[in-house]
Amino acid sequence: MNKKAGDTAQIRFKAQEHKFGKNQVYGENDLVFTVIKGNELDFGKTYYLTKKSIMIGRDKHVDLLIEDQGVSQQHCRVDIKKYDEMELVIITDLSSTNGTYVNGEMIRQAEINPGDRIEIGETILRFGFSDEIEEDYHARLFSIATTDSLTGFFNKRFIMTELENQSRIAKRNNRIFSIFLLDIDNFKEINDTLGHIAGDDYLKKIAEIIRSSLREQDLAGRFGGDEILIILPETDILGAMQVANRIRGEIGKISLPSSPRLVKATISGGIGQFGIHGNYPEVLLKKTDDALMSAKRQGKNLVVEAAE
Repeated sequence: MNKKAGDTAQIRFKAQEHKFGKNQVYGENDLVFTVIKGNELDFGKTYYLTKKSIMIGRDKHVDLLIEDQGVSQQHCRVDIKKYDEMELVIITDLSSTNGTYVNGEMIRQAEINPGDRIEIGETILRFGFSDEIEEDYHARLFSIATTDSLTGFFNKRFIMTELENQSRIAKRNNRIFSIFLLDIDNFKEINDTLGHIAGDDYLKKIAEIIRSSLREQDLAGRFGGDEILIILPETDILGAMQVANRIRGEIGKISLPSSPRLVKATISGGIGQFGIHGNYPEVLLKKTDDALMSAKRQGKNLVVEAAE
């Protein structure tokens, strides 16, 4: 199943009840870091504290991963330390390149309290505590900001940011991924013949088929009116072709309402693999779009591989 936008909004580090400095007790609310400034992928995410010590950075093995080029691989560490009858939350900079700031001041080590702002690179985290109502609020904000309301897929802005992120990961770690850009054939004719409400229902049905055909790690975004961009991590061009043709076959089974003029339910698409069809996201996308246009010229209801 394709993951929903809201699913990426929360990576849970659940907290125990903690007593902090100045003899304050904050009860059973979860302790959280919320990204209040950062890139599209991280903005609005809420990270829950689950253990006595967590590492923050850009390395994939840290506890709290921040996709920010200004953040070091292992940027800082947050510890819950007990002093006498109190437990304090201490943040320590780990000799990061750009430093760690608490409320605008560079620190080597400092105590943090709910409401404090931690700045690392271009990202700002707000430290605090959360209950279920606030958790749902942040999840809803993230979903509204990143999701297309009709299909339930990511919106164009988010899926393009994710494409850039996948490209950075592929370059840095020598990984592969492919993309599938599809367009609904005769969509204007469907709208003109059956009406826009029927066209919207048709688009929703296609979205359901696509969602059921993808893995949890795959990402789909509405790229245009009737265009969908799918990112397939850890998938080569042969795997992408199999996924694309499976989706194309399932969509071809859709039965449209009867009308004076039969409109066949089909899609056309282009596929491309990062590294083979482009080492930059804009190049990969352009070549994949050219492949989509080639599929249209060849009669539609076809998937074409991008030119090298």
